[in-house]
Order: sequence, then structure tokens, then C-alpha cells
Amino acid sequence: LVPIGYAVGSQTFSLSTGQTVQAGAFVGTLSHDRVVFWCAELGQTFAFGSDYDYAVSLPDNGAFTALGQLFNAAFGGALTDAAHSAAFQLAIWEILYDSDRNLTGAGGFRVTGGSTATVALAQSFLDSMTNNDNYDIILFSNGRHQDFITTYKVPEPMSLALFGSALLAMVLVTRRRSLAPIARKA
Repeated sequence: LVPIGYAVGSQTFSLSTGQTVQAGAFVGTLSHDRVVFWCAELGQTFAFGSDYDYAVSLPDNGAFTALGQLFNAAFGGALTDAAHSAAFQLAIWEILYDSDRNLTGAGGFRVTGGSTATVALAQSFLDSMTNNDNYDIILFSNGRHQDFITTYKVPEPMSLALFGSALLAMVLVTRRRSLAPIARKA
């Protein structure tokens, strides 16, 4: 994984952990393919342009299920601009570091400074989460450098059935045409 930069910019926030951080989605390359990803931990760093080896996993626990629900609720707008991207990052950290889903409440992870509009947007992302989880969360982990998450959407069963039906229809039409007698001019 080679992190290149921020996908659509970032914003600065102060946290209850005593840190001041940049929040926003990253863009990079993974085996020469473009990938968008977010910070998964606050305790380690990385450098843009550096090549990192990561273990890739699909964690299966409550936090990662909640992340799938967050992606389902808000990923569509997460790369709109720096504010949406930063809000999505704040919501990710809230899920990973706290269980109360309240960015300014009394929980262990709170945003203590930065754009109040972005914090409110992040809170709206958390508040709009439902039990729908159509995304698998992928964790890039490295013991010495920042861990990241990304996702891919799991196709819905109805979409797969529709795709399969369309594919079958195309095969049947193609086969029918190839079996049709060829009209010859005399």
C-alpha cells in the first residue's frame, strides 16, 4: 500500500485523547490499483509516498459490523468534499474508540475542537446508521505504522438474481441466433 495524499482534503480537530489530528480520507495505490481508505488508529503514523507492507483481513466483530452500517448510511457522500470526508473519519474513530456513538458526549472519545459543522455532520452520520450492513470492511494492519480501513460493497441477493437472469437471457439469445438456419439467396 502506498498512501499518496488526501482524497478530497482534510480538516484539523482536537480530541479528548490530547491529540490534534488531520481527518479525511486518503487515496493511494494497492498493487497499482487506486484505493480510498481511512485511518483506523490514532497511535501510529505513516508517510505519504512510502510503500508499506500490510496484512489484510476482514474482521468480524461488533465494531466492524457498525463500520459496515456507517458505510451503508453515509459512504455515498463521504468523498463529496473535505468536510464530508473529515466527518466520515470522525464517525469511524467514534465507532472504533467509543461505544456511546456521541462525538461530544461524556464517552472516552470526544472531539474537543475543530469545525462544529463537520462534527454535527459526523454525528448525523452516526445517528442515521441502521442495521443495514452491505459493506465488508477491510483492515490493513501493520504493527509499526498506521492501520487503515477500506471497504467494498457486497452485492445484494436481488441484484445478483437480476444480473444472473440478464446473463442467461443473453446466452439464450446468442445461442438461438447461432442455431437459426441461414437464409441463402439462390
